[in-house]
Amino acid sequence: MKTSAFKVLLLTAVLGFAMAGQVQAQGAEVLNPPTKSAGKKKPKKSRAAKAKFDVGSAETRKERNARLQRECKGQVNAGVCAGYTR
Repeated sequence: MKTSAFKVLLLTAVLGFAMAGQVQAQGAEVLNPPTKSAGKKKPKKSRAAKAKFDVGSAETRKERNARLQRECKGQVNAGVCAGYTR
């Protein structure tokens, strides 16, 4: 009787390991199922046009100083006119 009980136990263990291997092999597919859009391509989005910026004004430093002295006469000594109100 010991041999038949041993055979049953051994058979159960072998089947248990075989089933555990199948579950482990399928575990990745179950945990991370493939997405539906795996083969589909997304349409390209159009880019917005880049804004063009002015590199600088056409006014030289000497012209700017003369304009600020002329425009800031008698105004508050603050903001753009700071230093040009004398």
